[in-house]
Amino acid sequence: MSANSFASHVRALDEARQRYSYLSILKFGASVSEGVSITFDDGYATTLSYAMPLLVKHAMPFHVFVSPALVESGDPRYLDVHQLKELAQSPGVTIGAHGYHHVPLSSLSPRRQLEDLSAAKRWLEDLVQQPVTTLSYPFGDTPVNIRSAVQEAGYSLAACSIWGFNDQETDLLMLRRIDCWNGDSQRTTVTKLLGYWNWIGKGSRS
Repeated sequence: MSANSFASHVRALDEARQRYSYLSILKFGASVSEGVSITFDDGYATTLSYAMPLLVKHAMPFHVFVSPALVESGDPRYLDVHQLKELAQSPGVTIGAHGYHHVPLSSLSPRRQLEDLSAAKRWLEDLVQQPVTTLSYPFGDTPVNIRSAVQEAGYSLAACSIWGFNDQETDLLMLRRIDCWNGDSQRTTVTKLLGYWNWIGKGSRS
């Protein structure tokens, strides 16, 4: 997503929360049936260099799901150890896990799934010195029976890639999300948050 497009989305969200009281910006997991939570996957370096200053300026809390293997990769597209520490200490930021190796969990045996999820949690907690109890499934991949490994690894909330809103009946380990895309107009951003695009999720497995 371009910097200009992201800035446009933030402006649209800021205006929408002033117009619609039920579009308040909440920390991920604060409520599954009210408000809007902002999340990022993978831990790109631009989350720190661009997204963080803009969201802090607008007093919008946000959640970043990070894969330790991407941090350790040396790829400049991703946060390094020092950048991740800085991001974790920024106002309104919470760090979650995105698997250790950033591979589809269905490609791993049940034992390896548990090892990968547990290792990600330990690595991140050791680095940021904060509890890490949230997960975003790498590639949105949610194998059958993955909930048991997620719970055993110590996560209480997990976000999938199924489109849609959450309510009090939503499985806390299969929280739905809505994508915002490069080039979305401000109107498109707001109508997505108002539910006009929820037809995309029709027929998605739950």
